[in-house]
Amino acid sequence: MVVAEKEPRGRDEACADGVDGDLNAWLERNLPRGGVWAPEGEIAPLPPAELMRVTSGLTDPAHFASHGVDFMRALSALSPVPLRDFRSILDFGVGVGRLARMFHGFRGRYVGMDVDPSNIAWVGSHLSHVEAVLTAPRMPLPAADDSFDAVVSISVFSHLSERDHLFYLGELARVARPGATLMLSIHGARALQRAIDEAPIFEMLAIPRQVVDATAVELCRGRGYSFIRQDCHLDSDAYDYGITFVSEAYVRREWAGRFDVVDVAIGALHDFQDVVVLKAR
Repeated sequence: MVVAEKEPRGRDEACADGVDGDLNAWLERNLPRGGVWAPEGEIAPLPPAELMRVTSGLTDPAHFASHGVDFMRALSALSPVPLRDFRSILDFGVGVGRLARMFHGFRGRYVGMDVDPSNIAWVGSHLSHVEAVLTAPRMPLPAADDSFDAVVSISVFSHLSERDHLFYLGELARVARPGATLMLSIHGARALQRAIDEAPIFEMLAIPRQVVDATAVELCRGRGYSFIRQDCHLDSDAYDYGITFVSEAYVRREWAGRFDVVDVAIGALHDFQDVVVLKAR
């Protein structure tokens, strides 16, 4: 990875303060320019390839960074206020910082929680703006009631059994302050349709065709929740991991018991995952 020499402050003044500065300039600064990355310290460090692969399936630093930029743009467009204006943010399922890296320079409290000790160890030792917290499967989150005025969660509720899904929704409702904004990604009808129509997506998900067809029926005519368990490093007796599809009708019916559902943004992440925008009560 080629890194540029430190430039005079004036050239990149617009993004010198990280997320607290001009957002578009900052996000562009997080991408390599002609294969050359910003100097160390101007942007957050990138994780090693193996941690990228385990958490996201990506190994190219440019792709990993690009995903973070895309996520930040999507959430910024959906948030009722600029993301930098929140006082305290919970990144539920922080992974190795694909999104958290974009908050370099954040002046509030940014807490990244994850069940994987390797993720938390890396985030805690490399992302100085993140308070890295290890969680235990199916146990209350290690945070007090009404702790956060924003919660973001990417690619967590798209992999949970319904039991775990409902448990963690309850925990997020507990730790979010009244009026807090929550933005949680899910696999909805858009992701399922792409899996049906596009061979690369179908192969990436690694789900048998008959299961995909049954899921389509469930989302259209059933309760609207389909969980397909898969073997991975997170799957254990304490934690069921798989691919989860949730219909918009399910969200509006079941999530409304805990939150006000503000929006279900179809395909907001890479024209694939939906983002559910909630307001805590």
